[in-house]
Amino acid sequence: MKYNKSFAGLLAAGLVRGSLAQTWCGKNFMSNQSVVPPGGQFVLPTQSAEPLLSFRCAPVFRPYLQEDAKSAAFVVDTPIVYDWITGAEPILLPSTSGSSGSSSGLGTVSVTINVGSVKTTTNVPLNATNFQIPVDISTLKAQKTAYNVGCSATYTSSSSSKSQKFKTSTSLLYLPDTNASVTKTDLRTGALWVRPANGKGGAFAPFVPQGFYINFDEYLATNLTMIDQLRADGFNTIHPIPPYSNLTIFEEVVNKTASAGMYIVYDMRSNYQNLTAVAQQVEAYASIPNLLNWETAHEPDGNSDPLGAAQSTYDLIYQIDGYHPVSIVLNCEDYNFSPYVEGADIVIQDAYPIGINATYSPVWHTVCTPDFGHCGCDNCNGTLYDIRARIQTYKDRLNILGFDRTKSVWTTPQAFGSGAYWNTTPTGQQWTAMGFTSFSHGSKSYQYPTTTGNVTTIEGTATNLTVIIEDVIQPFIVDPNATFTSYDHLGVDAGLWHNGTAYLLVVANLVNAIVYVPWADVGLGSITNSTTQVQRIFSVSQNTNATGLNFLPGGIGIYTATPP
Repeated sequence: MKYNKSFAGLLAAGLVRGSLAQTWCGKNFMSNQSVVPPGGQFVLPTQSAEPLLSFRCAPVFRPYLQEDAKSAAFVVDTPIVYDWITGAEPILLPSTSGSSGSSSGLGTVSVTINVGSVKTTTNVPLNATNFQIPVDISTLKAQKTAYNVGCSATYTSSSSSKSQKFKTSTSLLYLPDTNASVTKTDLRTGALWVRPANGKGGAFAPFVPQGFYINFDEYLATNLTMIDQLRADGFNTIHPIPPYSNLTIFEEVVNKTASAGMYIVYDMRSNYQNLTAVAQQVEAYASIPNLLNWETAHEPDGNSDPLGAAQSTYDLIYQIDGYHPVSIVLNCEDYNFSPYVEGADIVIQDAYPIGINATYSPVWHTVCTPDFGHCGCDNCNGTLYDIRARIQTYKDRLNILGFDRTKSVWTTPQAFGSGAYWNTTPTGQQWTAMGFTSFSHGSKSYQYPTTTGNVTTIEGTATNLTVIIEDVIQPFIVDPNATFTSYDHLGVDAGLWHNGTAYLLVVANLVNAIVYVPWADVGLGSITNSTTQVQRIFSVSQNTNATGLNFLPGGIGIYTATPP
């Protein structure tokens, strides 16, 4: 395969970075600096004493191709909420409707979807989520520019003859068919759908990326056999860290990974603010058969990059490509979250709490507080629970902003340490716990930095998990019809999926304590015989008995269950 190399000079020029940032997450951190509140905090919505309708709609997939036109659909949500989140409007409910958690007696809303010349109307239950409405878009023209979509809802309660009307909007990306790579996002689940990476064609299928970040110049370019080893170990994705100084070797990496059936994340962190260089790179590599997604801003919140930079790059990429999603990596717990996520479909968190001193920086020899300091993990406590809190916080904010369908959260479990801010490297068990709690709070990816110094424990553990994630976890978490509930019992984090036939339970003890969890406290109270109804898939420092689960500190486990 040959790709456009005309941007090589621009790429080299764009790799020159500015001086070390004098703040991190907006905070001063040096001993000669004073305490100045960073600002940029996320504003939580105010509560409402009266019920509100959070009416939202989105296409089921982004993008749709011409070949999908007859089977296209939209997903509609009509939850009753009591927070003034984006788009929420007051709704008058029947006096006998009860709490927001019940749909009994609420009735339906008449929902109309307008896109171009296409108009569809159907009834949707009030307080519903993930309600799908088929919409034939074959009469529309496939084009690079997204269609504006108007969604309206009309509700008449049983206690009032007056109709209440609600409106929201979304966009439909409907692109021409192509033989090049396409990565769709299922907006019902946040999961990616891809064709085979070898470029030989085939059906789209759901996909959970598993792979390592690898420094291209320092490691990958000098040892392409890494690709063979990673594939043999069950990994399906590779994320080369720029710069990509030798484009001839980069082309070899593309060819070799495609032949191996592995996908590539193309990373533009070094020059994503140079829109000319971005355009050249997108035009050069959008057509490779195994491109999974574009990654642009890396920790823009930590570095205090211009607030609109990620969105400018995002908009440009969609003007040129549109067939692949865009990701960014955020490092801060709470610094200008809203403007930065405007520039992404996938928001990746990279909190690394293991081995830090949460109150005093060994690098800068200064204290760390919410207003000052840099301790390696922003506003963290130095425990596994920091990962759970970070992912859930990001997801909650996306919901508040109205992006719960259109943007997803991924994670990069910490896989390095023993230097700088970190006095130790996570064990394989800790690393796995970070991944498990990520799945239990919505992550659809398992990507991680190259390890330094703990190769046997982390990489060995990762190798043992790749098949389990693909064969056991993936079918549940990508299933749009599966129900999901998360639990927190005495520091044990649990995710429970139910596909109508079986349950998947993923558990991680995030505290340094022995914990017992009854089956009922993780949603499996109907189990009557754990020997026959529960199957252990994987566990470390954790087992079960007739009435529940036993955890040693840091215990982890994966189970399937088929209670009567």
